[in-house]
Amino acid sequence: MKLITTFFALLFAGGAIAQIPKVQRQLEWFQKGHIIQGVSINQKGDQLVFVKRLRGKDSASSTGTVEEKGVERFFELGPGASRLLDPVIAHYDLKSRRLSLLDYGWAPRFSPNSRRVVYAHQKSPLGSAKIVAGALKGNDIRIFEFNSKRAVTAVAAPRGFLMDPVFTDSARIIYKTGDAVNGPYAAGISFHRYNLLTKKDELLRGARIQHRLYDLMGEVYGQGDHYAFTVYSPQDSAPGLANEYAHLLMRGNDTLHRFGIRHYSNLDFKFALLPQNRLVYLDDNHLMTEDTSFIVTYQAGNMISRKPIDFEFTKAWLSPAGNFLFYINSDHEAFVLRISDFSKTPLPIAKKEIHSVVWAEDEKEVAVVQDHDTQPDTDRLYLFSVN
Repeated sequence: MKLITTFFALLFAGGAIAQIPKVQRQLEWFQKGHIIQGVSINQKGDQLVFVKRLRGKDSASSTGTVEEKGVERFFELGPGASRLLDPVIAHYDLKSRRLSLLDYGWAPRFSPNSRRVVYAHQKSPLGSAKIVAGALKGNDIRIFEFNSKRAVTAVAAPRGFLMDPVFTDSARIIYKTGDAVNGPYAAGISFHRYNLLTKKDELLRGARIQHRLYDLMGEVYGQGDHYAFTVYSPQDSAPGLANEYAHLLMRGNDTLHRFGIRHYSNLDFKFALLPQNRLVYLDDNHLMTEDTSFIVTYQAGNMISRKPIDFEFTKAWLSPAGNFLFYINSDHEAFVLRISDFSKTPLPIAKKEIHSVVWAEDEKEVAVVQDHDTQPDTDRLYLFSVN
């Protein structure tokens, strides 16, 4: 009896190890001459919003007119070709396979119930393919309502910059104010929270300058009052200008986790913020490429596990609950890996540059943007289901 029990235990364990992630392609989309940015997946995984934008004047001349046949548009076009190179918020419904164009803007994000999209509205025509801070000045925060099929202004622009809004619940959004930093580019320097019902605007973290540089605001995580955001804070170094940043996870002025001090490195999709003060972190920021990377788990700031990564990768994106990892290796091959047993599945995409990877909050979908393999100066968007 003991031998039989042991046999079935080993059989079950072997089957569990052999069960690789199941990945299935749901969507492949591109438009000739366009780049794709700021992809967001709704909670049900059946809708996408993203920014599509002509790469340059050469692309514009090859695509013909501004009008797009068979595509529903909810905003007025600029005169002639004045807004031909402007960013356009696109909405894609996977059930109907229909594309609609919502407005000119950046960084669209769904509301929790998928009935609205918040974004930074590109108020003035850009006029060129190059984006500098001055081109973003005066942009406001808008919300597109799918029921009424129209956009309304939520937060009017001050003299400076409004950027990267996100819903934390159905009634509140968090957004950044920005400034021109690092030369001609704009970046977030403070966080505000706006209540759509009461019209109350609340400062969550104000702008700070240290060693002649701003604290830089990263992305927002979590919902309701359990939100958190990343902050990159300049540290003192010779000769008076900071070249290193403290990488922090914060709520207001409270530090929830310290990721260390190093040269600026984006923390997006490098960690998973979990209930009960748990955090899973992809520790892959090293001076030497041959140094070991780890999957580290923290509880209330204390390390409770540290799992070495025994496979080669050049870029990686951790899923929101820390169960999966999307990564590419030095041969530009892409994989989805299950963290628990390191079982992996290769993705059927071209060995081309990957510009962004975005996980759905429930980890059931992952969106990938990469160079198109046959259309020069064109991006291709994929959506895969994962389980």
